[in-house]
Amino acid sequence: MTNPHRSAASAGRLPSIRRALLLLGIACTAPTIFVAAGAAYEDFLLRKERVYEAALASARSLAGELERELRGVETGLRILATEDELQRGALPAFHRRLGDALRLQNVDGYMLLDPQGVPLADSGMPNPGPAIRSALSDAALAKMGRGRDIVMAGLFSTALHNEPMLAIGIPVEISGEVRYGLYAQVRPQRIGQALRRQAMPDGWVAAALDDDGLIVGRTREEMRYVGQHAVPSLAAAAAREREGTLRSETKEGIPVLTAFSRSSDGRWTVAVGAPLSALTADLWRSLIWGACAGLAIIAAGIWAAYRLATRIEHAVAALVPPAIALGRGEAIDVPESRYSETAMLGRSLLHASRMLSQARRQAYHDPLTSLSNRLLFCELAARALAAGERSARPAALLALDLDHFKAVNDTQGHGSGDLVLKIAAERMSAALRATDIVARFGGDEFVALLDGADVDTARDVARKLNQALAEPYPGILSSVTASIGIACFPRDGRHLEALLAQADGALYAAKAAGRNRYEMASSSSATNPTLGARAVREPAALS
Repeated sequence: MTNPHRSAASAGRLPSIRRALLLLGIACTAPTIFVAAGAAYEDFLLRKERVYEAALASARSLAGELERELRGVETGLRILATEDELQRGALPAFHRRLGDALRLQNVDGYMLLDPQGVPLADSGMPNPGPAIRSALSDAALAKMGRGRDIVMAGLFSTALHNEPMLAIGIPVEISGEVRYGLYAQVRPQRIGQALRRQAMPDGWVAAALDDDGLIVGRTREEMRYVGQHAVPSLAAAAAREREGTLRSETKEGIPVLTAFSRSSDGRWTVAVGAPLSALTADLWRSLIWGACAGLAIIAAGIWAAYRLATRIEHAVAALVPPAIALGRGEAIDVPESRYSETAMLGRSLLHASRMLSQARRQAYHDPLTSLSNRLLFCELAARALAAGERSARPAALLALDLDHFKAVNDTQGHGSGDLVLKIAAERMSAALRATDIVARFGGDEFVALLDGADVDTARDVARKLNQALAEPYPGILSSVTASIGIACFPRDGRHLEALLAQADGALYAAKAAGRNRYEMASSSSATNPTLGARAVREPAALS
């Protein structure tokens, strides 16, 4: 007999329904905080990606703008290089030509250097000027003597020009020999002006880098940082890739989301940085609001559970069986409730059940034809073959492929092709039994498993399928038929993989034999499609 004292003691140790519902309210509503936090973080990631995209678009646009500026400078240099005064060696006259050109071009000066780097003409100095060597690097001077391409000499400064300048030069050939180097001098401020022509959000910063990673122009505090190397993370990324995004810092130490893009000629890299602080501030704001909302929901749930605990016991108990059934993946039916809370919970269970059913259907069915997909077919077919192995029950596997289907897509478009697939799926389903399994494996390939079907039955079904699938398709101009390969269990294999290989080989044989027909697999064949079937000279009704 049950000891009443022990039962009473056990009951005393159990929580009251009010306390249990309070705990349940907390447990059910607490996840809202995590959901809100997750949603806020997902929004943060989405906005971060949009910022990266916007920054990269700006970097590409600015790189193109600078490249156009460079091409304009190059065009002016090439015109000057063909001037008659320069070709004749009349350098004083060419010096005056440089002064005239300076007023027309968007540059800050012109220099004509000999191969040793000594200025022969300088638009910013009287002619002849002091015979001092230019501050251009030896590497830039060496490049000038090796070809006809434009030379980016990078930043330089001299005692005569006590500010950094960017030199863009071309070699000047006379009688097939490089005699001079003609350079245009550009202040970094001009680069900064070009960068500022494109409006960017507040706090964003753009910088132009040369091929050595030096800053040659900047939209903010340019004279403070021009001539310095870009931050290491940006410099390394720009050296490895033509364009990309990364999280880095500005020269001021401000965390930014950075995008960079190199010009098509590879001489410039433009980096655009968007401050990370605005995004993180929004993230924290969303997290705080989400936490507050979650706590408010928890408090409301506790209060409601406390007030209604004594009245909703039966309503909650009525929801326990549906909840258990949902956990087992079964279809559920929720009884009506007098209370909005339990009714809402019941609707949530029904919604979860529908979502679960929909998810299972999407996971196991082809979205276009609603037939089983490869995953579901393999599971069901494996079970059927295992049962057939135990009970010595035969089965047949049919591999189907639509003939001339590509012509439909090529001539009438993929919409017409999809229509053909849908109609073919309906015809196959109508021609097969409810116990048969038919699936779309992909494209215009289908597979069917006829449980309990012997060789003769499989032939009859294949003949019916040939006839059904050869019927005209509404609105389709091309003739569409089907080729079918048949493999029988256990004669052609005891495992699904073997049967699929045999049926596939038979299908290739049907194609080779003229299409719109079926072929039986040979039990002794290999899996080679050209050898794995023997022709059955019983063509279905040819269209």
